[in-house]
Amino acid sequence: MIKGIYASGSGMTPRMLKLEVISNNLANISTTGYKRDNLFVQILKDTGVAQSKGDGELSGLDVKEYTDFSAGSMNQTGNPLDLAIQGPGFFAAQSPNGVCYTRNGNFSLSVDGTLVTAQGYPVLGTSGAIQLPDLRKLSQGDISINETGQISVDGKIVAQLKIANFADTSVLKKEAGTYFVANVRETSAEADGKDTIVRQGQLEESNVNGIEEMIQMIELSRSFESAQKSMLYQDGTLEKALDVGQL
Repeated sequence: MIKGIYASGSGMTPRMLKLEVISNNLANISTTGYKRDNLFVQILKDTGVAQSKGDGELSGLDVKEYTDFSAGSMNQTGNPLDLAIQGPGFFAAQSPNGVCYTRNGNFSLSVDGTLVTAQGYPVLGTSGAIQLPDLRKLSQGDISINETGQISVDGKIVAQLKIANFADTSVLKKEAGTYFVANVRETSAEADGKDTIVRQGQLEESNVNGIEEMIQMIELSRSFESAQKSMLYQDGTLEKALDVGQL
């Protein structure tokens, strides 16, 4: 009976974590370039070992959080400094903690002409941080960025965007919001204009589907409530059994 209570309780823990993940996804449904998170729950991973100890139902609960890197829809903005990546790849930026990667191309120019992210991180090109010349004479309408990531000012190429690619996106760990870090080196440093295309004047929206997330939240709430009722029922039954044992 006690084992049954623990079994119900252990099943409630990943549901609570899943609820937190869904809540965070919904909070970022309008965040440019956001990639939804999800949980993978592996149950009874080492059941064969645990059965000899009599706790097979409670062992091997492995909960892992992962990120869904599927593409979001494109939103036309008309701002020449808004960029989106169609296909695989990430923009690279220099954060205080090192190089980070993002699909959020909501860029702007700093006072010294450096191309920066919404958080103020310098955007990286193939030769380092991108800085546009003659800022005082520059109007945003003079900036052109083609499908391979070449940045031109008044028809003159001044920089090449660094588009980082990863053969296995599971190496990317979400640092905060739309930024990721990796413990391995990227496999590509340029867009090819075919599989990976840079779109100027567009932004990639969040890949969170609000309806799907809400349905999952409702299902989780109901299953959590069922597990809670099961614990209360088993606890009540245990109390009755103890009362009978005292007679």
